Amino acid sequence: MNAVSVTPEATRAPRPIPVRRLAFDFERMPRHWFGGDPYLTHLGNALSLTFPEGERFFMDAVRHYEKRITSPALRHEISRFLGQEALHARAHAAFNEWLKTCLDGGLDTSAIEQRVSEGLARARERSPRYQLAMTCALEHFTAMMAELLLDNEELRETVHPEARRLLVWHAIEETEHKAVAFDTYVAAGGTYRLRAISMLVTTVFFIATSASFHERLMRQDPAAAGLGPRLKGFAKLWVSPGWFLKLVPSYLDYFRPGFHPWQREPKNSIAPYVAEMQGSVIKA
Repeated sequence: MNAVSVTPEATRAPRPIPVRRLAFDFERMPRHWFGGDPYLTHLGNALSLTFPEGERFFMDAVRHYEKRITSPALRHEISRFLGQEALHARAHAAFNEWLKTCLDGGLDTSAIEQRVSEGLARARERSPRYQLAMTCALEHFTAMMAELLLDNEELRETVHPEARRLLVWHAIEETEHKAVAFDTYVAAGGTYRLRAISMLVTTVFFIATSASFHERLMRQDPAAAGLGPRLKGFAKLWVSPGWFLKLVPSYLDYFRPGFHPWQREPKNSIAPYVAEMQGSVIKA
């Protein structure tokens, strides 16, 4: 392999990307952990079911180029990115195991997990550069959701404390490493055209599969029966308070040719969240 040479990367200092180990007690949570709302809860559940395999896909896409990077700073950040993502995959795998027990008879998640595995297996048949472009797109989605969570106290307070610990921890670390895949893509010679196309394709895939998984979970929950919970939950996302509507500007920002992830940061400092979380970090 030829080494990737990136002049600005060669001299900068690495960004701090701490790898934190936290323990979670999901048995403490009610079945409808998102404000007692089955629609919002099962949306969160559906997304969590994609994370373990999705995080491993991200790791492999970035790791493919790791040895070709000549920037010491970026190589250090890649190693820390891999550490954070591995722990995210592990934590969400534990959360997903809890899902199988959280309703009477449990939620059947096997079909969803199988579809995630099959979809990512097909993605792995694409070129390494396209897989990395997909990773950049999906990392932008997680960075957007992290920014939303960290900037919105009402949203955070709606979530049960133990689920909030998981989501805030994940959001902080997504914020810390949100440029690693992007910088690796640029260093590997990735083009704007492929970045934009992969985002469009990934958006369609992400929305379609997430909606399908969400509906599959909703149909298993008697509390989610009927049109009422769907209309109420949809209104919260897109009307008032319109949490997903707030994501549209940051989503569109990705299509600017000069876009870089560090041009967007949460309005609020993440330092208080980091300090609050620090007491529950398990020492390595």
